[in-house]
Amino acid sequence: MKKIERILAIIVLLLENEIVSTAQLAQRFDVAKRTIFRDIETIELAGFPIVAHAGRNGGFSLVDSFKLRTYTYSGEEKQDILNALDVQEGLFGISDQQKTIKEKITLLQEKTNQNGKIKNKFSFESPTMHRPEIEIETKTKINYLNLALKQNRKLIINYVDNKGDHTRRTIHPYELMLTNGSWYIYSYCEEREAFRYFKVTRIRQLMIQEVSFDPIDYCNQKPTEKEEEFIQLRFKKEDLGKLYDYYTEDEMIIADNHVDIRVFANQQKTILPFLMMFGNGVKVIAPQTLQKLHKDEITKLNETY
Repeated sequence: MKKIERILAIIVLLLENEIVSTAQLAQRFDVAKRTIFRDIETIELAGFPIVAHAGRNGGFSLVDSFKLRTYTYSGEEKQDILNALDVQEGLFGISDQQKTIKEKITLLQEKTNQNGKIKNKFSFESPTMHRPEIEIETKTKINYLNLALKQNRKLIINYVDNKGDHTRRTIHPYELMLTNGSWYIYSYCEEREAFRYFKVTRIRQLMIQEVSFDPIDYCNQKPTEKEEEFIQLRFKKEDLGKLYDYYTEDEMIIADNHVDIRVFANQQKTILPFLMMFGNGVKVIAPQTLQKLHKDEITKLNETY
């Protein structure tokens, strides 16, 4: 065994044991006691606080406070863990086991703070734009979906599609994702024999099956995005604050009484509901296809009344 390997092994033994004798170390590594003394000296020079214990049951040990620092997290690391648990609680709710972990780390963190209180510099209210009642319902579904994902179990779902039709599907769940303020479960659908995105709020019932499935590499199955096109929109100047929720400074041209947005994007499916949020405060400049779709949507809305 090389010297460096032996020294690393000695450090591990010192971390795992209260006291390790010179004889134990010499026998363990098949070297002379004098060699062990030199190794201990090297370890001390490297900054490890070693205590020598004399007498029949003597030997070497590491200072307890050093062991504690080695095995525990720093205050910043503990706060990062608490933040991560806060995110998980905000997204999915939190399990009993995670709640116990959070309580333990919170107590440890309080002990390291001088005033005994944790200053929470991070909060997580809601990941979506759903009403609180819908948020609770969605989190319940997500917990079941997570269970199916972990165990590769098939799901039977009652689903409402884009046309408002109720369908019953058997799906193989692969990936849970939060996109544009809504949760989706990307799954293989046995009925369609293809991969599909299912919006979680549209899943009205779900049942985890005893039957599992063998996962496949699904990355190649994801639909490829259509080529992006140039989009130009004109908004009222008073909506500038809202626009910063969606666009960067570089994508804006701010005039005296209006704001032009110029982007390259593939948004034909999602942009119409977005535009309707602004009522008569937005006009499509380009492309003409989107301009026509926007006009048609406004016409349909007028026909409602």
